[in-house]
Amino acid sequence: MNAALALFRNEFRLLLRNPAVVIWTVIIPVVAMVVMCMIPDAREPLAGFGGLSVLEAYQPTLVVFAATMLALQMMPMLIGQYRELGFLRRLRTTPAHPRDLLAAILGLVLAISVVVGFVLLAFPLLFGIGVVGPLALQALLLVLVAASFLAVGAMLSGVIPNPRVASGVGAALAAVMWFFAGMWFPRAMFPSWLEAISDWTPGGAAASVLGAAAAGDAIGAQPLFALALWTILGFAIASRSFRWE
Repeated sequence: MNAALALFRNEFRLLLRNPAVVIWTVIIPVVAMVVMCMIPDAREPLAGFGGLSVLEAYQPTLVVFAATMLALQMMPMLIGQYRELGFLRRLRTTPAHPRDLLAAILGLVLAISVVVGFVLLAFPLLFGIGVVGPLALQALLLVLVAASFLAVGAMLSGVIPNPRVASGVGAALAAVMWFFAGMWFPRAMFPSWLEAISDWTPGGAAASVLGAAAAGDAIGAQPLFALALWTILGFAIASRSFRWE
């Protein structure tokens, strides 16, 4: 535990020295949220969006965007670079086990994902949009959402040893998650069959539970089960397939 905490602090310091790794991941969704909050028409309910405003429809999508960029692109590339440079192999000769470094990276990416996601969920309150009540539930759901994407990213890191290939596959997979979260075509306009498929993907399930929590609606058990299933399955595959060299 002490080794993992020390490595976590080290990774955090390295991130502060090179913030470009996550800067666009944070800036793009936050700027998009600010722009939508400042456009009055984006805050008005639309019949085509199932009675939701543009802001309400795209808020969960922006959370998914940030989480996938961190977990599916940044993390596999970072872990792959450590493996490619032989850092994980050399770490095995020290009292700190390579698993401590992996735990530190997972913890750092999880923390960033949750903080950015919470900012995206809470920011509209500054414009009088939404209510404070659901924020606690949304914060809890954010942890599950971020963990499910981290599990998929860890699975990519285990199955694909080359960091550039893993990052490329992660980018393609992230785009699929954005689609199921409603980035290009609002989920409220999905046909029933596409919505059913979407709710079994991490992106669609995340958008479903976060949207329901924000609206004060009942959260379906199926998308929660899907997120938990992806989390368990992803980490299980990662633990069996990961190689230090």
